[in-house]
Amino acid sequence: MGSFSQLTIADYPIFSNKNGYFQEIVNLLFLPDDFIKEERKNSTRNKLVWGDAYENEKGTYTFRGYKQIASVCKQRLEIFGMTLQKAKKDFPSAKKIALKEDFYSFPLSKVSFTQYLSEVSDIINKKEINYNQLYTNLRDSLITGELGIFGQSLQSQLYSILSSVPENSIVEYDLTDVIYGGWVKEKEVKQITIEKILVLTEGKTDVEFISATLKKLHPFLHPYYHFIDFDEYKVESNASALVKLVISLAASNIKHPIIVLFDNDTTGIMEMNKLKSVQIGENFKILKLPDIQTAKKYPTIGPTGIKKMNVNGLACGIEMYLGKDTLTKDGKPIPVHWRAYNEKEKKYQGDISEKSWVQDTFRQKLKSNSLSDFSDLEQVLKAVFTAFQ
Repeated sequence: MGSFSQLTIADYPIFSNKNGYFQEIVNLLFLPDDFIKEERKNSTRNKLVWGDAYENEKGTYTFRGYKQIASVCKQRLEIFGMTLQKAKKDFPSAKKIALKEDFYSFPLSKVSFTQYLSEVSDIINKKEINYNQLYTNLRDSLITGELGIFGQSLQSQLYSILSSVPENSIVEYDLTDVIYGGWVKEKEVKQITIEKILVLTEGKTDVEFISATLKKLHPFLHPYYHFIDFDEYKVESNASALVKLVISLAASNIKHPIIVLFDNDTTGIMEMNKLKSVQIGENFKILKLPDIQTAKKYPTIGPTGIKKMNVNGLACGIEMYLGKDTLTKDGKPIPVHWRAYNEKEKKYQGDISEKSWVQDTFRQKLKSNSLSDFSDLEQVLKAVFTAFQ
């Protein structure tokens, strides 16, 4: 008879697979740590899959499969470029493919993306399902077609469905029966292929603080990123060296997704602009640390004494993003110190005073479980997360 696996989103089953599972779906939505083994009552088995077969069944079974929430699954699709706007843009292309293949017997061309999302949401809410292969109207076609339309990419389809349910909805890939039936091995299903995004920065403290913050605030996304190890590979750490590294990688025609992150200061922006004349692939995303409200009126020390200035684009190394609590000593903000004048840019280059103290304070902050200010670092992470959108 065989065994089946299925993905469920908000308890609605899709992508049923006999004697196997869809590896691509697992790769897109889950990480190995999402795999669970959990004792559950037989009576809790999904009725849309099993009908009343287990309704009065006593005893338990061991669920084996992946489990996560919709918001995290959406974020994982987003960091590789998926957005609702992109799904909407892809929708007309999918309709053209379906119309060319004469796949539906109703006027699909009149169906809008908004109507499609609304129908998906209503089907899931009402737990409406049938087992007939019907394509005579939109609703029946969506139920038959895994809540998608013919010609739609898997990423667009999954993202659209995830966007149609509450963010805390449970997303599960039930592999219980195909594992128990011996069709797949548990060890095999935990082997997930992830194309890590390489993040290149100016220095090792950028790597240390961005990576550690990502792991602390977004542990379900951290495994998707790889940060360059300056110490192990003896990589030179400054803005000029970062430009040379990017040019070398571009020249090698590397296809790996790469984010290049410069400091938001005079030198960083000057060096970043050099890459505008270099031909690099779409897999490179060149960014600087974002402008932040904290830096708009920040105390500085220079030849004219202490003065509040907008230091965005002039003195925002990673230390400026470590939180107001980290940048405060004895009740006062630690000022930016103007170090040198850049003749070419006609601007001063500055950085935070007492840099070592600020860095050590932040390291203690990372270890603490108390409420802390990570708002500016969240803006840095947002820039990283949305780089490929």
